Amino acid sequence: MRATASRATSALTKIALAAAAVACMPAHAQFGSLFQSMMQAQQQAAQQEAQQRATAKPAKKWGTVKPVPSELRVQAQAFAATAKTPELRPLFERLFIEGERNATLNFERIGMAALAAGDVGTAEKAFEAAVARIDLIYADNPEAQKAKSLWTAEKVKDYKGEPYERAMAYFYRGIVWAAKGDFQNARAMFKQADYQDTVAEAEQYAGDFGLMPYMAGWASYCDGNAQLAQEFAQQAAKVDKAYVGLSAEQPVLVLFETGRAPFKYGGGKYGEVLKWAPYETPAAQMVKAASADTDWKAEKFIVGGDVGFQATTRGGRPVDGVLGGKASFKEGAEGVATVATAVGAAGLDVAMMSGNRDAAGLGMVGMFAGLVAQGMAESTQAQADIREWEQLPSTVWLGTAPAKSPATKLAVALDAGAAQTATRIVDAPRCQLYWGRSIAPASLAGDAGPVEAGEHPRDPAFRSELQGLFGG
Repeated sequence: MRATASRATSALTKIALAAAAVACMPAHAQFGSLFQSMMQAQQQAAQQEAQQRATAKPAKKWGTVKPVPSELRVQAQAFAATAKTPELRPLFERLFIEGERNATLNFERIGMAALAAGDVGTAEKAFEAAVARIDLIYADNPEAQKAKSLWTAEKVKDYKGEPYERAMAYFYRGIVWAAKGDFQNARAMFKQADYQDTVAEAEQYAGDFGLMPYMAGWASYCDGNAQLAQEFAQQAAKVDKAYVGLSAEQPVLVLFETGRAPFKYGGGKYGEVLKWAPYETPAAQMVKAASADTDWKAEKFIVGGDVGFQATTRGGRPVDGVLGGKASFKEGAEGVATVATAVGAAGLDVAMMSGNRDAAGLGMVGMFAGLVAQGMAESTQAQADIREWEQLPSTVWLGTAPAKSPATKLAVALDAGAAQTATRIVDAPRCQLYWGRSIAPASLAGDAGPVEAGEHPRDPAFRSELQGLFGG
């Protein structure tokens, strides 16, 4: 709000200066020179500002939020105390406080942290709640399309995430279904993950997230459907060369996640452009996963999913940023400002050379219109939505083995850093799945931004429903 007020004050100052000058229009020769000097100074300032933005280090800047009411904080702490896993309690508290607006994001955070902690039951409830909310807007059906058009028009939106974030939500929901032994629902979730990669708020792209069709193929193999396993593996190979020649019919799958997906920040003059920048974390490459008690090991790993690439591309094409909402108005208003200013400058040039008062008047009015339009552009900017799923990895490594392992945990070796662990979360008659991460999800809560008390009309009912959701 402070930034918006500052921009509005700046715009009013410019308009006041222009109005004062217009009031003195008879002295056209003197004020023509004055206006030219003003416009040159403004252009130079804009150029300097653009250079500073180009060289500045990207940083996430959160807006000012209201303090959480003490009564709500106490209620949230009481709810968080019911969490079975202690490290999840700060996330439970945040979910309760922030309410429906950030519910999808907070359910995703809880689901990821619960899965890493071995609490599959909580992970199942959290990811199911997250994807159910995403489905309301981004499901592939007419009802969701209608809801999406209404949601897009809202000034303050409930979080649903960018395509890569939504895809990963369905990916983890699929893993949890697999952990429960339901491979048909797991396959459905991996297919949905593949679809979510293709749909943005206003556009649709070709899918290129090979991990998702491959996982659908692997789930089909676990379910005893070799034909579907082969078909999905072929789909994965078409969009990602890493999967060429890799069968989905694997008794053992090892997934290990390293690094962090790039963070979101607001770029552009007004912070209206959604951009991404990498976290400064050391790169790591998967070497092998082995059992400590036997000679079982998996040594051939590929980059199964490059989440960083998915975040910064659409349909495989790199994007500089995403511009939406009110910020799209800036292009139109600034276009008017540019044209009007040019007309004004030209009029003043004519006035100075010929002494033509009409031309001087046209020039000053043109510049006045330009400053008004620019003031409108500055005072109506919507900052980019930089809420993000900060727990997501940069890379999902994928390895296979031809024979099942008796071990419940595998020792994971990376090319740098300490040894890690992958835990068996699927142990079915036909297949096993080991999963692990190099960074504990719960340790990243500090990057989630300030806690903001929800003001959604549904929040009272939402908080009551939470008690039933996690109470059983």
